[in-house]
Amino acid sequence: MMLVILAAVFAVLGIALIVIPFHVAMTGICFLGLSAVCVILRLLRGKKHERTWRVILLTLTGACMLTVFGAMAYIDRSGRSDTFEAGSAPEFVVVLGAQVQGDQPSLTLKKRLDLALSYLNDHPQAKVIVSGAQGADEAYTEAYVMAKYLIEQGVDENRVIQEDQAHDTRENLEYSRVLAEQHGMDTASVLIITSDFHLCRAKYLARKLGMEPYGLASQTWPEILRVNYLLREVFAFIKAAM
Repeated sequence: MMLVILAAVFAVLGIALIVIPFHVAMTGICFLGLSAVCVILRLLRGKKHERTWRVILLTLTGACMLTVFGAMAYIDRSGRSDTFEAGSAPEFVVVLGAQVQGDQPSLTLKKRLDLALSYLNDHPQAKVIVSGAQGADEAYTEAYVMAKYLIEQGVDENRVIQEDQAHDTRENLEYSRVLAEQHGMDTASVLIITSDFHLCRAKYLARKLGMEPYGLASQTWPEILRVNYLLREVFAFIKAAM
């Protein structure tokens, strides 16, 4: 009976997290997976070799959970800002896009832009590439909204370069590098400004493209969404590595 109750609870939580519009669908999918495990355990009752199959299923489930939690911890630890000595910061600086709402950045994107703004104020000679295409549910390109925000905050428009074709992180870096080279920047290294949960994968992809990556990471907010974002990054990292 307990397994049936647990399966139902996990299923309800999973469906709820998938349906609600707070970008926590990946956590919901994991709850559905736990619900499926409970259902299978219940169906194994009274079957031949029940104990053996239970041990196998629980061992595999435990191994998967430990692997995922370990990967989440690694991604979390890697999502920390780098420090630079005077004059050693990369010339090629890119802010990675995120969802926009009308002509305004979402909270996640605003935090990235505020971090970029601080960097630009501290490095008055630096230019920045803002990268992101227009999503299916977006009225403007992410690059346009990012540039608009930075300029409204006092950044000279000549210091902001828009890359408005990229639809994923790899394209962000690849297309931005082309623009950087067209503007005479050294692209052997790159300073990536993005969210803390995203920085590990972004730096990994930059290395795959032959660049030495450095990062500035904005903090996840609200903090309660951090686990979901890290969980999502585990599967995104697997896709990036393939």
